[in-house]
Amino acid sequence: MRKFIVLPDNSRVAIKKAELSDVKGILELYENVYSGKYTLPEATNAEIAESKIKDPHYLWLLATKSKKIIGSVIFEIEPEHRLGKIYGAAVLSEYQGKNIMHFMAREVIEELCDRLDQCDAIYATTRTVSFAPQIVLEHIGFVSLGVFPNVRRVQKHETHGLEVYFSKKAFEYRLVMPTIIPELKKVYKIVKDIFQLEEALMVDKLEDFPQEDSIWFIYDDNEKNVAEQFEKYKKSGEKMSGYVPFTTPNMRFYSKDLKNEIFCNINRQDGHMAVVGFKCRSKNFTNLLNSFCRAAQAVAGAQYVEILVSAFAPAIQKQALDARFLPCAYFPAMLRNSEGERIDYFVMSRSFVNLDFTELHLVKNNQKFLEAFMECWYNSVVKFSKSFDDETNIFNE
Repeated sequence: MRKFIVLPDNSRVAIKKAELSDVKGILELYENVYSGKYTLPEATNAEIAESKIKDPHYLWLLATKSKKIIGSVIFEIEPEHRLGKIYGAAVLSEYQGKNIMHFMAREVIEELCDRLDQCDAIYATTRTVSFAPQIVLEHIGFVSLGVFPNVRRVQKHETHGLEVYFSKKAFEYRLVMPTIIPELKKVYKIVKDIFQLEEALMVDKLEDFPQEDSIWFIYDDNEKNVAEQFEKYKKSGEKMSGYVPFTTPNMRFYSKDLKNEIFCNINRQDGHMAVVGFKCRSKNFTNLLNSFCRAAQAVAGAQYVEILVSAFAPAIQKQALDARFLPCAYFPAMLRNSEGERIDYFVMSRSFVNLDFTELHLVKNNQKFLEAFMECWYNSVVKFSKSFDDETNIFNE
């Protein structure tokens, strides 16, 4: 890996792995770049930052000039699924536009996917207040595969984009012909056209789901207890759906009879909640999600909830949609199953604050995903008499 890069003015910027002695400078960098509004724990908490630097599954890179930290980016690796995540990118304003992040990201991606062969895919989420983050990643081979409406709050709630880099062999073990409901067809078509994938199998009719009483959830927000319980489930081999890599649950919602449990991660600064895994013995998943959302809002202040849904689980897709979880991204060949096949997933989300798409800067693919999201929202939530296609196209000039 290169130890330095040369800027347009011929000055050098050193590239190094973060060390414990760098933590103070790292926190100052994020404070400077985001004016104290950043909600990422490792960017604001010294103890958490130190734990990530020491963790062998993390690679934290810094850009320094005259020993001052001017840039930072974090990589995390999930060996079981050969999946990587890049996040926490930050460059001081006076050094932005000099391709520093471009070089840092490219070097590590080539290292992980090509030279070390540790990852088949690496993903990132990008802010959309400008085109720059999306374009930086596209220039090194990332593909835009979705948007997350109202996902994070910095100055205000922002919509972020999903960008994914695939290695040359990422699709070799992909399980083909996903089974999806017609309402999600447009989302799949965007990805199908990008990668020249096969047609999906459409399931028009599903069995009726029985009506059930609302579930009264008990919750546990002791982070240590929740993490231990989650690890216990994973080691026991008991089936849990919706697993999300790179995310440690810090809340657990469960019914009194323990037939239904949801592990999630809540960021209390901005109300972002991700479902990390769930056990559902209820026959009505829509009822479970609605009951959970009411509890999550009431006791945790959730403002946004997202869940991973397999592209091979049409009943779960339909019931999640009925609970107003809308498709916002599609990640092909995301996770590996027990046979080593890579499975496609939808990311579906539900927001409890008003959608605001002003000041968005989206590359073309993500414009298509936003339009597909809005069509689903229109048909599932608004349900006017006119079809979405009869309305003015939101991206027509």
